[in-house]
This record gives sequence, structure tokens and C-alpha cells, in this order.
Amino acid sequence: MKPFRGRDSTDAGFAFRNTVWAFPYLAVMGLIWGYLADESSGAIAGLLIAAALSVLLGTTTTVFSETADESGIKAIPGPGRRTAGVRGQSAGDLNVVRYHKLCHRFDNALIKIEEVLAKDPDFVEALLLKAQILWEGFEDANAARECLLKIFAVAPDKKAVFQRWALNFYEKLPGDKNKLERINSFKKL
Repeated sequence: MKPFRGRDSTDAGFAFRNTVWAFPYLAVMGLIWGYLADESSGAIAGLLIAAALSVLLGTTTTVFSETADESGIKAIPGPGRRTAGVRGQSAGDLNVVRYHKLCHRFDNALIKIEEVLAKDPDFVEALLLKAQILWEGFEDANAARECLLKIFAVAPDKKAVFQRWALNFYEKLPGDKNKLERINSFKKL
């Protein structure tokens, strides 16, 4: 959607939701306290204070939980500023890829996984998912094997979970004449 006053509409909706969430609770408390203090004029004052507190809480919540900018990296305010990296951003993309794979839309899954790997070519989880897509969707054992070999090169720790999964998957792929030798060499790493 188009930005409104320099702000994306999803961010604007997010800010509005953050401002409104506390108002009903604060309004009830303000009305009760105001009524107990000075009947109707106190209730109105309590309601106005509740609205001001709701805006203050909403603004604070929005500042600390805004979405990332167009660069894909979100600076988190506070001491020792941290950034949400590419792999953190790619988790949602991997869920989309898994959904396409589950629905047997392997073309869409392959396109999306290529986008993820374009950002981070050494992302082991994405490489394993790509190998599964290539084998299950296209029965391309050679291309799947290449992805798995890259995993072994990138993550040589044989105790790493994705490396173990890749090794198990590699053992099941048909057509490699030197498979037994390669598997034994991977297990020795």
C-alpha cells in the first residue's frame, strides 16, 4: 500500500492498535476513580486522563516494536543496539516455502527459496529445504545432492542438526556411484 504521511499503512494500523488496546481498561478505571472522587466532573476528568495515558502507552509501545524499514533491518532502541538480521527476516519466507511445498506447489516454493538464498547463500536450513523441493517436486537428485554438498561444506560440524538431516537425506538419494565413500567421508568430519 502507498505510504500516508511518510508512514506505511501497516505501520499506521499497528500504531493505532497499540494506542487503542489499553484505553478500555484505563477508561473504566478513570471513570470509577473520577466518580468516586467527584461524581460526574471527576468521571470526565478520569476519562480524559485515561485517554492521555492510552496515547502515551501506545506511542511507547509503537516506538519499541515498529516494523523494519525497506532495508529489512530494524534497529532496536536501547543500550547495545541490535539488529534483526537477514536470517531472522527469512524465517517468515521459509514458512511460505514450506506451505508451498506442503501444497505441492513446487514451482512457487523453488522461486521463493531462491529469493531467500539470494540474500544469504550459506543459509543451511534454506539449502536443505531447497534440496527437498528439488527432489520431491522435480526428482532432480543431482541438483538436490549439490545443495546437500554445500551444506556439508558450510556446516562441517557433524553434530549440527541440519547437517545430520542433510546426511540422512543424502543417504536416501539415488544415483550417486560414490555415495558410500562420500557418506563415510562426511561422517568422519
